[in-house]
Amino acid sequence: MTDNKNNTPKFNRSNKPQVNPPKLPLFKRNLILAGCVVLLLISFSSVNKPKEPVEVPISKVITQINDGLVKSILMNDDLHKVTVELKDKTLEQAGYPITYGKDLSALISANDLIEFKGTIAKPSSFLNSFLGLFGPSLLILLFLFFLMRKSGGGLGIGGLGSKKTTPVEVPETRFADIAGVDECVDELREVVDILKNPQRFTSTGAKLPKGYLLVGAPGTGKTMLARAVAGEAGVPFYSLSGSDFVEIFVGAGAKRVREIFAKARENEQAIVFIDEIDAIGRSRGGSFGAANDERENTLNQLLVEMDGFAASGVMMIAATNRADVLDEALTRAGRFDRKITVPVPDKGGRERIFMIHSKGKKMAKNIDYPGFAKRTPGMTGADIAQMLNEAALTAARRGATEITNEDISSALATTALGRERKTAVVTDRDREIVAWHEAGHTVAALVQKDTDNPISVSIVPRGPAGGVTWLGGSEDQFMTKTQAKARLVVSMAGRAAEELLLKGDFTQGAHGDLQGATHLATVMVTQFGMGKNMISLDMERSMGSSLDLVNAEVALLLTQALATARTLVKKNQKLLVSIVTELLEKENLSLEEILLIQTKSSGGKRVAKSNASKPLAKSPVNNPITKNSLTKVNATSVKKKSTKNKS
Repeated sequence: MTDNKNNTPKFNRSNKPQVNPPKLPLFKRNLILAGCVVLLLISFSSVNKPKEPVEVPISKVITQINDGLVKSILMNDDLHKVTVELKDKTLEQAGYPITYGKDLSALISANDLIEFKGTIAKPSSFLNSFLGLFGPSLLILLFLFFLMRKSGGGLGIGGLGSKKTTPVEVPETRFADIAGVDECVDELREVVDILKNPQRFTSTGAKLPKGYLLVGAPGTGKTMLARAVAGEAGVPFYSLSGSDFVEIFVGAGAKRVREIFAKARENEQAIVFIDEIDAIGRSRGGSFGAANDERENTLNQLLVEMDGFAASGVMMIAATNRADVLDEALTRAGRFDRKITVPVPDKGGRERIFMIHSKGKKMAKNIDYPGFAKRTPGMTGADIAQMLNEAALTAARRGATEITNEDISSALATTALGRERKTAVVTDRDREIVAWHEAGHTVAALVQKDTDNPISVSIVPRGPAGGVTWLGGSEDQFMTKTQAKARLVVSMAGRAAEELLLKGDFTQGAHGDLQGATHLATVMVTQFGMGKNMISLDMERSMGSSLDLVNAEVALLLTQALATARTLVKKNQKLLVSIVTELLEKENLSLEEILLIQTKSSGGKRVAKSNASKPLAKSPVNNPITKNSLTKVNATSVKKKSTKNKS
């Protein structure tokens, strides 16, 4: 028998089912409860709120005290206010003068019937009065004092020169520590001779030079040259940067100029070196404003100081990479008498720089310094130092005790493109496309007589690139039209190889190649006169029919290069497929491996190619991935899905 007690519905007196009302959500109940509590607190505070005293004049309070109407008095001499409770429960409040506190206290104390809740006023001290009157002003002055001290590097504006100047020293750098700028060293040896034996030059009536301006790209060693001059001459070296003279205070930069030259004159002989002098030495009159006026004042003071040490043993050396923006008054004869151009080191200079920066590092015995010097055209000393430091870090990461050739090669690629992204997800299809693309560049560079050999090719993603082909550099300064066209063919060969793989179709992987080829073709037409028609114009200022003619010439060069590349990869398809097969297996190929593949695919025959006689031009025609001019074919750019490589 089943018990249906719990299932039986309940009925009220009207014999209808009883329905329970719906419950409010917990959040709403808590909100209503909190509102009720707030209302209760407000009503309680309003009920128990003490009565506010009525503001009255102090004369009325004194009258009420004399008439005996006051029950109690609360006196606050700090605020100079008195609160009075009358016998009829009325509260009144009055203020009184600062000097009246003592008299009011005496009046209250004389009336014994009044309950006195305050204290008898004490005479205010001079310190309290002084701080009350001048305290805020002192705080403001103290804040300005510390602000000027922090900005100027001394006590107020008067000590602006001491903190910004590098401590005086005789540098330990010597000319033997510098390589790749032999002509600059030879010219600066004259400064050393002047400082060591000025009579040798003045005996013939010659006026000694006052200043030397070093002009060169960043990282070429301008600061090291200046330090080496001071080190060889054994004189104090005052080093500053142009930005050290730029201050927010009017006259601060000019004062620092006076102070640094005053300190230099305290020595019998000294060298003042200002790096990035273009920060204060820009041409005057180009802009307006307080900041520009302050910079011009600083420049004027610098010009005056340079005119003032003609008879002293102080020599000034400045460095900049923007000599074109300097004021003419600064670079005229009599101030910076000599302008020395510091070039990017050549192959021999780079080799010596490699050896100099290898000191202090544990290098393997078989390091190929000449080979790395050949692979790094356009690199400065700072670039090479960074590359060798990256090589040391690479060796340390793999737990080695010395730096090998492989570490330096990896550091070269890392410096230019970024680290290998070994965890990048690349599909087999994308990997094959990249291999064909890079193999197309490699074949075009390998079989043409007017290009350098491909020294390395990789399909490992680095930075934004899916793959990269490196070409050997050249020290030659000139490029023929044939060599420029050959470079265009190398750039377009990646696209041609993709078309061969995809049966006429292609990907967006050649967009970097197209950008580099378009730039080279434009320079060929507008600057080198290598187009079909002789054209030379400024692209930024030209318009109309001239630009249409240039665009037609550029399009013709690119179309011809692509057609030549298609023919070339089809003719050497066997070599192309062999390189693709090795790339898919090894991912990285060196020049020796590429030449071995060429020998096998041609039946044991290989035509040697001399890179020295077939140079590639530097600067605008190279297509580097970084600021140096390492010759490089643009990396394959393949769009990936989600976490895959996108370059």
